[in-house]
Order: sequence, then structure tokens, then C-alpha cells
Amino acid sequence: MMRRRAWVSASLLAASLGAAQETADVDVIDQVRSVEDRIATIVRSKPPGHLLALRADEAARTAAARERATRLLPAGQAAARGRAWRDIGLGSEDDPAALVLALATDLVGMSFDADRTRLLVDPGRLRADDGRGDPEKDDGSSVLLATGVAPDEPVAGHYAAHAILDGPDLAGPIETDALLARSALAEGSANLAALLLLFGGVGLEAEVVSGTLRPEDALGGRLVSEAMRGGSPVVSHLLQFVYLDGFAQAATLAKKADFGHVTRERQRRKTTRDVLHLDRAPAPAAELPGPSIPAGVGLVAVDRDTIGEQGIISLVSLGTGKDNLGMIAGDGWAADALYRLEPPVGSGPGADGLTVWITRWASEEDAKDFAYAIERCVQARFPASSFAPDESGAGRILREPTGVHRLSRNVLEVLVQVAPPALDARLTIPVKKKGPERRSTPAKK
Repeated sequence: MMRRRAWVSASLLAASLGAAQETADVDVIDQVRSVEDRIATIVRSKPPGHLLALRADEAARTAAARERATRLLPAGQAAARGRAWRDIGLGSEDDPAALVLALATDLVGMSFDADRTRLLVDPGRLRADDGRGDPEKDDGSSVLLATGVAPDEPVAGHYAAHAILDGPDLAGPIETDALLARSALAEGSANLAALLLLFGGVGLEAEVVSGTLRPEDALGGRLVSEAMRGGSPVVSHLLQFVYLDGFAQAATLAKKADFGHVTRERQRRKTTRDVLHLDRAPAPAAELPGPSIPAGVGLVAVDRDTIGEQGIISLVSLGTGKDNLGMIAGDGWAADALYRLEPPVGSGPGADGLTVWITRWASEEDAKDFAYAIERCVQARFPASSFAPDESGAGRILREPTGVHRLSRNVLEVLVQVAPPALDARLTIPVKKKGPERRSTPAKK
């Protein structure tokens, strides 16, 4: 009777899909529901409702991922954010959009639809005969023979864990630090559940929770994003944090209790600083003042982003080639705000805009470490130029034909500003030089 109801539901759904390249398949619906029930037992939580699975080709899955990505970060804002990232040395103009799309796409072969209510499954995945071939010639058969789990079932389990544990999607436009923090513990939890599904039947739960068995090594890498291996350097580095560090931290949290503890910590740890430092209490929210722009310049804020500790680690590590310097530069992060200001729409190209990055640190020493690392990054990008004291003598400046880079520190805050030379000249308040000291002469008697 249950299979008949599934067949009727699938038939009605298929009729409603129209021209979309998605089709209902009773076998894949039943298989995903079976996986979802097993995942619910592993995470000790009932699913909010069974996840409906549909067959969908790559074009349909890509379209759904793009729609979800655009909801999180609209295209125009992503482009403006990309110009700010480029100015501070965090990759190219395309990288913010590429990062959000990679996270929306998640794993190869399956993905959520735009509303995260259906699992879109490639026609070649979760086949009834998957893993039924010769184990010496078929990797899937080897996996099934060794674990009793078909090779695509952990991938489906990954998405089932998302559906059970994640809750509502983030509302856009999203800031980078919040997206990375949420994604790290979400992907880490999903892969922890998927690996327990894969290896739990052969008594290797302890190896999963200890981190001995890891998602990037299992099933030929099916449990990590393809863009982690083939994306731009910045996107790849940030995705490594999401999938690798996220798994390690979720496993650490699970060792202390169970998935209930992981879920509670996910609700508390909203920044990458909180995810990286499980031994520290979550950082209190901090408000930073917006950039101070002289009147009459004619710029409006088109994006506000937060890079966070992990973004700084990635920027410095990639910019200098020194991972240790990246870790030092990011540690002590308290807050940051990356602003992109540009002329109003229709009044000039976005390239004429201004990037202002305001950061706050836990100690003066942390602020000094960050300022030093950022200067090293800028100097590495422009080896033919050098930093020098700015007009006031209180900050540092590096001039390039493509942009003027300013760096200043005020106790716990560090300010980075990048603008084209002509705009920089309009933003800079001239410093009046003192004339020669006048000596008073005694009055004539």
C-alpha cells in the first residue's frame, strides 16, 4: 500500500513538472526515504517531513543551485563584493559569486532544489543495480561488499542530514563570514552522519568520530565539493575550511556528547572565529562605525561584507605563501566590515569606486600583527612599489597606477582603504604644513 501511494504521488508530481527536466522515480523515492530513516536514527532526530527525491539532469540541478545562490547574494551585489575582494587581495572579482554557487551546489550528482524541499538526483545515481557488479572491476561493488551500503547512499545521507538538522536557509544578502561559519558546521555535521551511515555497520564509528576516516578520502571524494579541488585558489581554500575543518570540528563536538550537542553548538557559533576556536566562548557581537567619506564625493554603499577570521587566514596565507603568518594574522579577530562604495547607478563605472575595510582586534598586539600581515600581502602583489608614511605621518601608503593603498591603525582598529588615484586625491584632506617658526622681537622702547 505504501509503495502504491508513493507511485500515485510520483505520477501526480511528474504530471505537474511540465517541461522541466525532472522526473519522478518510485525506486529513487523509496531509496532516499530508507536512507533518511537511517540518518534520523544516527542523528537522533526525526525528519521534519520526508525528503522527496526526483530524477534531474545536470542543467536542472545547476539552475536550482544558481537560483539559491542568487537569493543569498544577488548578482549585482556579488560583482560589487568581488571588486572589494580584489582590492584587498582576496582573489578576483568572480570569487564571491563562485563561492556562494559552490556551497549551493554542494556535492556532485545530487543537489537540493531552489527551495530545499526536494532532492534532485542525477539519472545515473542511486540506480537499483548500483554496486551489483564484479567487485574487482567495480568500485561501487567493493564498497557495497565491504560495508553493506551502496556508494551513492552516503551522498543521499549527506543531504538527508542537511534536511533534518539545518533548519531554514539563511536570508540574503549574506555576509561571507556568517556563510562560511554556518556552512562549515552544516557540511561537517552532514558528512559526519554520512560516514557513520557508511562505516557504522562494520564497527568503525570511533574511527569516524576521531577523524581517522575523513570525507575527502571516502568514496573517491564524493562527499566534498568538486570546487574544493578545481576552483580558484581563494574559493578552494575557503571550501577546505568548510568541508575539512568543518568536519573536524563537528566530529570534535560529537565526541563530547552526541548530535544534540553538535546542533546546540551550531546555533551558538555564528562566526568562523567561533568555529575555529571551540575552546573559546562565542565572541559577542560588535558594531563597527561606517566609513567616513567627505561630502560631495558622490559615492553610495553598494555592499557590506564581513571577511572574518577564516577569510583573513585565507587572504594572508595565499597572499604571502605563509600559512603560519595567516594563522597569526587572523587570531584575535573581534569584528570587521568591508565596504564597497561606488557612484550611483548610471553615473559612472563600478571601477571608479572605493573599498574601505575596518577591522577590530582583541588586543593591540593582535592589531599590529594584522597590519603587518596586510602590508606584506600588498607588498607581495606590487613588488615594484613600497609602503611609505602617508601625508599625516600616522599611516602607511603604497601608490600604484591602478590604486592607492592606505593602511592605518588606531589602538585596536586597523583601517585599509583602496581607491583609484584620482578618487584618492578627492578623499584626502590636505595636511597643512607649518611655516617657519616666527621669533618674537622685543618691543621697542
